[in-house]
Amino acid sequence: MLVPIRIAEDVVDEIEDMYDQITRRAYEIFLDRGGIGTMDLEDWLTAEQQRLFKPEVHVEENAGLITVTIRIGEACPMDVEVVVTPGAMLIQAESRITAKKIFRTVEFPRRIDVTKAEARFTNGCLVLTA
Repeated sequence: MLVPIRIAEDVVDEIEDMYDQITRRAYEIFLDRGGIGTMDLEDWLTAEQQRLFKPEVHVEENAGLITVTIRIGEACPMDVEVVVTPGAMLIQAESRITAKKIFRTVEFPRRIDVTKAEARFTNGCLVLTA
């Protein structure tokens, strides 16, 4: 099944939004602990673990073709947002099973022609070729 791709110059806005969500959750954790102590890194890591699912990724380059395989499991293919830039890609989706958000960025081994990129969902994996 083909998955729509959004072409962008960069993925900075998406990464900053996720950073803000994790920061807010880390602050909530800090307040839940009574607002004392200096465990900000631990709070951040806990918040990230609670909010994100970072799926397994495999990147391969053969005969000038880059293939990125991301195991996203039970996510509905139509709920997955794929953003592609010449140097990287980002996938994100709300999980229907957990409260975690699927979120992963992948750097390409070389720049790609984004107009030739194609994403498919097959056997629980998102496969992008470019």
